[in-house]
Amino acid sequence: MRLVSERLERAEEAAGALIYDWDKAARTVWRSPGLTRVLGWQVSEIPPTMEEWSALQHPADRERLKSVQDHDFLQANDDYVMEYRLRHKAGHYVWVLDSGRAFRDATGVIIRQTGVIIDISARKKVADSLSRQTDLIELSFEPIFVWHPEKGIVDWNRGAEQLYGFSRDEALGKISYKLLRTIHPVEPADLMELLKTVRSWTGEVQHQAKDGRQVCVESRQQLIETDGEILILETNHDITERKRAEGDNARMAAVAAAAHDALFGVTLDGRIEAWNPAAERLFGYTAAEAIGQHIRILAAPGEHDEQKNSLRRAGAGEAIAPYQTRRLRKDGSAVEVSVSLGPVKAPDGSIMAISVAMHDISDRKEWEARQRLMTRELAHRVKNSFAILQAILRSTLKTTPNPDDFAVKFSGRLHSLAAAQDILTANDWKGAELGALARHLLSLYIAGEGERLVISGPEVNLPAEYAVPFGLIFNELATNALKYGALSVPNGRIELSWQVDGKTNAGSVLSVTWREHGGPKIASLDERGFGSALIEKSLAGAKVERRFDENGFICTIELTLKLTGRIRRKRRLAIVQS
Repeated sequence: MRLVSERLERAEEAAGALIYDWDKAARTVWRSPGLTRVLGWQVSEIPPTMEEWSALQHPADRERLKSVQDHDFLQANDDYVMEYRLRHKAGHYVWVLDSGRAFRDATGVIIRQTGVIIDISARKKVADSLSRQTDLIELSFEPIFVWHPEKGIVDWNRGAEQLYGFSRDEALGKISYKLLRTIHPVEPADLMELLKTVRSWTGEVQHQAKDGRQVCVESRQQLIETDGEILILETNHDITERKRAEGDNARMAAVAAAAHDALFGVTLDGRIEAWNPAAERLFGYTAAEAIGQHIRILAAPGEHDEQKNSLRRAGAGEAIAPYQTRRLRKDGSAVEVSVSLGPVKAPDGSIMAISVAMHDISDRKEWEARQRLMTRELAHRVKNSFAILQAILRSTLKTTPNPDDFAVKFSGRLHSLAAAQDILTANDWKGAELGALARHLLSLYIAGEGERLVISGPEVNLPAEYAVPFGLIFNELATNALKYGALSVPNGRIELSWQVDGKTNAGSVLSVTWREHGGPKIASLDERGFGSALIEKSLAGAKVERRFDENGFICTIELTLKLTGRIRRKRRLAIVQS
């Protein structure tokens, strides 16, 4: 029991969890020592009553959580998953994920609730921060990109796409000064030395866009370090038109003052008489093509009356506040714009012309659609995680009636799920490196002296959907080895290896082998338990074989899948010592 308790505490600590058991009949609540890690309170500091526990809940969440105490709570399904806030001993509130199950007596009355609480404040904070940063970058009309001195561009926003004409896919991985043919007042090598010393640099540089245009920008470059690597954050402000306007007359300089909006002037009868470069970029007409034309060439089908009415009002002296409409480009495509008009007055107060400003809002519309898509995707991932957690909880409860065994098994499976999620999150959900996942999970099960675990295989980045199943399988294999196999004896050891065969039409064939040495002799396998089913059925389409030879237990997994990223064929040998 002491060993089980220690292992439970280690698993609970590794998962950052708090386990509780609410006996409604006795009106008492048992909390594990995880209470201190999650909320800072010692178990003895909070009386074991539901009233005291409810007092820790955030006032905004308390009414919502009262439903847990109702007789009809979860009549259709006694499993529950909730997110709410609890007061930390230090006074602030902690966001938690509460997953549990209600138990009823023969009459259907809830008599007990058991569950696990995990601190998700960091996840909430990171998600909010990343969302804000992504939104700000995507909202910016300025080109913003991040580059590595050797690996090239690693991020490229829409502003950069618009200004330079290179799509994100065309830019990623390219050396920025080579892609943009940069004319820089400082040599690239000297600039890097300067950035390493003073961390930032600001100056004017000249770039060449994809279509050959020369673009002059005010560039701000900031050195940042992340995960031990140096990256440069570069933000550029297009000053091409400002430079050109310096040699123009006063009226053209005023028209070109806006860096991004299409600004042009029209006569009272609607003829274009001034046309700025932003209007050229937006509508495709050069100044020579546009000047002298009637403004009706920009009206989209069905918008002629709206445009005519706006010109009439502005010609009468009214300033037209920005409104959304559509306009027509030279190539016949429509563009969503925000339009504002204002009268240009002569010194005597008479109206002599009309100024028009148009702001391209098509990117904003596209961003709004993308944001809705991202929100749906985030909700989908969260629901998937909850579904996996519920499945693990239900299956573990079903096959493990003993509370202590349940706590150990559930905590181990919960840790494997959390570990896979952590690795996926660190990799932006692009996949999980197989070796990193195995080492992270299996090193927790090593006990005794000597070299107990040998891991070898090429660097393989698994698709995101396979990270959690592999994590759960490694956990089950290690748990079985600890109970019945090589890890249950002092001199037992485990070899975990994998290889990737040549690609087929369906994908690459990944072969994983778990081999135990020096464990107890076991005559047969238990084919009925949840762990056995989890090992054999977690990976759809996989061929799983479990057997014994003269040295011990062997499990092989063969799976055809489309691996993400590049497979490094150089094999690594990693020995984890206890």
